[in-house]
Amino acid sequence: MSAVPTIKGVGFYSDCNKQTARYDAVKRSFTEHFGAPPSFFSRAPGRVNLIGEHIDYCHFSVLPMAIEVDVIAAIGAVSRNSITIVNTDRKFAPVEIALPHANEDIVVNKEMPSWADYFKCGLIVARKYMQETGLGDVNAKNGALQGFNALFDGSVPTGGGLSSSAAFCIAATLAVLKVNGVKDISKADLTEITVVCEHYVGLSNGGMDQSASINGEDDKVLLISFKPKLEAMAFPFPATSPETVFLISNSLVTANKTETAPANYNLRVVEVAIAADILAHKFGLKVEQDSNIHTASLRGVFDAYFTQKLGMCGWDGKDIDMGISRLEQMLHVVQDTYTEEHKDGLTIDQVRVLTGTADSESFKKTYLCHFPVRFDKLNVYRRSIHVYSDSLRVLKTVRAVRQFGGDSEAFLRDVGALMDDSQVSTRDYNHASAALCDELCSLGRENGSYGSRVTGAGFGGCVVHLTTVEKVAGLVNALKEEYYGRHFPGMSTDALNDAIVVSKPAMGACIVEM
Repeated sequence: MSAVPTIKGVGFYSDCNKQTARYDAVKRSFTEHFGAPPSFFSRAPGRVNLIGEHIDYCHFSVLPMAIEVDVIAAIGAVSRNSITIVNTDRKFAPVEIALPHANEDIVVNKEMPSWADYFKCGLIVARKYMQETGLGDVNAKNGALQGFNALFDGSVPTGGGLSSSAAFCIAATLAVLKVNGVKDISKADLTEITVVCEHYVGLSNGGMDQSASINGEDDKVLLISFKPKLEAMAFPFPATSPETVFLISNSLVTANKTETAPANYNLRVVEVAIAADILAHKFGLKVEQDSNIHTASLRGVFDAYFTQKLGMCGWDGKDIDMGISRLEQMLHVVQDTYTEEHKDGLTIDQVRVLTGTADSESFKKTYLCHFPVRFDKLNVYRRSIHVYSDSLRVLKTVRAVRQFGGDSEAFLRDVGALMDDSQVSTRDYNHASAALCDELCSLGRENGSYGSRVTGAGFGGCVVHLTTVEKVAGLVNALKEEYYGRHFPGMSTDALNDAIVVSKPAMGACIVEM
């Protein structure tokens, strides 16, 4: 089982000189602020999802990669009973967190979470892990945690859809574990405990962000599966000629997942849970209650439909052709389930009838009491189409990678078309794009991108473009002139460089010793 590595120095970055200067600056700031140098750094990268959006919490596979932009934290133990966290970004004020007693709960503000609340999420899952496994020094100290100072520095844009919050929570978790004597933790264990981090601030996320950040490998994308178990399979993208490059452009439309969750992210979780229950009720399926809100999931219904309704063998998630065939069939099932009226959205009373829910109180208890949600109508048909069709596109992308026979242009066109179709579905069926993101996608396709789509939670954030080393310079220039020059005139060179990132797959989370 692969462990989270401890790395000496910053040789794993593509620009060692730049990162050496960065780490040295953070180390100096830490020493100036706290009076002593840090003993180590914890680090977690952001990620870009190439295809498969809002399907991880439905337990369908996704295809992300870790990227070089990351969150690092300089850490130094102290003798006092508190943790002080400081950030190089001054909009995040320093916070001192009193260490809890052995059986005392760590309180997180779900209504208006601060950056300290996100840190507490890492503190919660790290303490629970040490208590349950007996690893580290916590149990030997009768449950007492080690106090420490932490200085965070992040290059992942916040609200950009590149998992800045997940990277922050993972870096915080690693710091707590390391400073409390946990010498090694497997990538699988770290993924498992951090997947639920942001649940404590009221976000009903899946596990893609944490899996990608922790399991990333140089020059490899990740097929992350959730059934029958959570696992990440790293594999290289085909060696096309010219070389494939992924360009990430930030729309600068901020999309804070937690703040907008009631009408956006959390609502999608509720809608797909209702969609699963509608299908389960229609076909009389007995489905595991494995969604984020303890109902059926669209993956669970998918599996049960073919095994229980049609009497076919189960799907292990690895037979790509079987998965493609069954997802295509499932899209027809969804089409036939809803009337034209239902396809425009459902009221609570209509959902009650379609799910067999007894009354309004039962509906609220089943679907609305887990996380804050806000809606006029429930778009369960459109969400179902998006989940099953984007899951299909993930498998078709994997098949294209596996069947690559050397025709680079055909491969890039095929994968690019899948990315474009994913963007259409994100915009029209999941309603998770934004006007400026759509514009970025269009400009990308007109100027050297084979496929462009919103990546991450959406509702703003970043767009990922599939291009090549020969076309990337022209694409960058076009985006600078026609998008940023038009909508954000006067941006500095540094700001533009931060908004447009050329990236290859990068290494996952680690401890760094300088």
